[in-house]
Amino acid sequence: MNKFRSMLNYLVIAIMAFMIAIVALFVYTSIHLKNKVIFRTVQQTELVSELIARSAVDIMSGGHGGGNYSMILANSNQIGVDYIGIFRLSGDEATFGETGPKYIYRKDRIGSNEKDTFLKSIETLNSSGFFDSEVSTYSRYVPLKAEGPCLECHTNEGEVLGVLKLRLSTESDFELLNYMKRLIWAIGLIICLPVGALFMAGLVIRDKNRIYAKLEESNSNLRRTYNDLHDTEYYLQMILDNSRVIIVTTDTEGRIVKFNKEAEALLEYKKEEVVGKDVLMLYENSRQRSDLMNRGQSVNDGVWEVRNRDVRFRSKSGKIFHISLTLSTMINDSGKIIGTVGIGKDVSEQKMLQFKILQSEKLAGIGTLASGIAHEINNPLAGILGMAEAVLEEDDLDIIRSHTKDIIQYTINARDIVRELSIYSRSAQNMAEATVDIAAVIDNSVKMARHSASFSGIELISDLHRECVINANPVELQQVFVNLIVNAIHAMEDRGTLTLRCWREGSFIKAKVSDTGQGISEKNLSQIYDPFFTTKPVGMGTGLGLYVVYRIVTKYGGAIDVESKADIGTAFTLRFPAAGGEAIG
Repeated sequence: MNKFRSMLNYLVIAIMAFMIAIVALFVYTSIHLKNKVIFRTVQQTELVSELIARSAVDIMSGGHGGGNYSMILANSNQIGVDYIGIFRLSGDEATFGETGPKYIYRKDRIGSNEKDTFLKSIETLNSSGFFDSEVSTYSRYVPLKAEGPCLECHTNEGEVLGVLKLRLSTESDFELLNYMKRLIWAIGLIICLPVGALFMAGLVIRDKNRIYAKLEESNSNLRRTYNDLHDTEYYLQMILDNSRVIIVTTDTEGRIVKFNKEAEALLEYKKEEVVGKDVLMLYENSRQRSDLMNRGQSVNDGVWEVRNRDVRFRSKSGKIFHISLTLSTMINDSGKIIGTVGIGKDVSEQKMLQFKILQSEKLAGIGTLASGIAHEINNPLAGILGMAEAVLEEDDLDIIRSHTKDIIQYTINARDIVRELSIYSRSAQNMAEATVDIAAVIDNSVKMARHSASFSGIELISDLHRECVINANPVELQQVFVNLIVNAIHAMEDRGTLTLRCWREGSFIKAKVSDTGQGISEKNLSQIYDPFFTTKPVGMGTGLGLYVVYRIVTKYGGAIDVESKADIGTAFTLRFPAAGGEAIG
């Protein structure tokens, strides 16, 4: 294609050069033709003037009468001869003959524009010519010398007697010349039209070639950009596919756009099965995603992010996975939100380890509760035994009925104690997340704490507002408050004030457990949530209590703050996102 365009360009240039040469030839011919016409006129004038001059000498040798001069003037009737006259050296026309019919006197004079040529012919004794371009005439001045027959009257041989003026009209020649010139220029114009067309075609072809070159360059740039984008997309896809985390992106409608290989391997879906479908199909509970988006931290106008939140995904086969998910909005170069990007990691094994830690800490707590619970159960059992022995020896039905009622009441008391212990020791995995009333949970936690710690000498102040509900697992939430209450009782060493509060503050529910115990030293405050950290004597604590509290609180989007001063006391303030709906307690 490029070779063909080059040949076409060369052809156009060759044709243009040929046409320009022809035009130049016509112009040259037009100018040269004028010179040839002038040259021919000069030659004609010189020939005629020589003939007339000789004729004039011969005629005038017969006398200077008017008749002879008239014969000379008669030569003006020749074709092309416009004027004939003999002039004195002064420039006035000579007169011949007497007055009368044959007297000739025209009073012509040599004009100022031809005077130099007239004088030159006298001085050089040679013929001179003058061309008047205004009237298209050529004048020839021939000096008449005293020689031959003239010597009969004029004795000084070679003397200039006068000047013969011969004027020829070139008007018809120039009319023909102008006609030829017009014809030549018309032909030149006709030739110029295709030349101009070819010139314009050349310009168009040049512009076309330039545009084509730009298009080629643009096409090359687009091809290079496409290749770069393809390589970039391939590289990004390799990053997605080789990442050991789940990466799922969605559009603004919540439809899945990207689904990497780790997600395919874990959730057992092929990319083709999920792309274009609602991302909620991956969640065990669709409410989890809306909760994440509602709890998202605003970064900018309309842009939000949620970091490291625990959610549960369900695989294609129904298997449940615990995922630590970071979810954020995805924006393009112009700042427009185009969807979300979620990056998650399977933490199911870590969750199992945490559960085991929670259970071990709970079992340790149950061991601490054992002695108090044994005492609590022993009292109703002793009453039951005594009443049963009395019934065996009693015949009065009213007394037997009274003892039976006592036995029933003691049995109910023992059942309640066993039930509370059973609920507390129950695995959190056996209960789903629900809407929980914190006030009811705190009340139950106080009952459990009484079995493991002595409340004698402890003043309990309770300020629990109802309808303080949150979304949480009630068993895990009870474990939080049991740990905090037991720690507070131990810190006060059977003497002090325990204050329990819960209230609603805006869109959050707050709970506070404070004591008037010995407090926590400033150097230990930064370590109290570390696993296995404890200041209690060996055998008195596992070091997991506050670690478990922290993990459970943050699991449900909450936060925990502590304020403590030595010998004044400690206060733990918990904050949870509020939830609507009917609570269980």
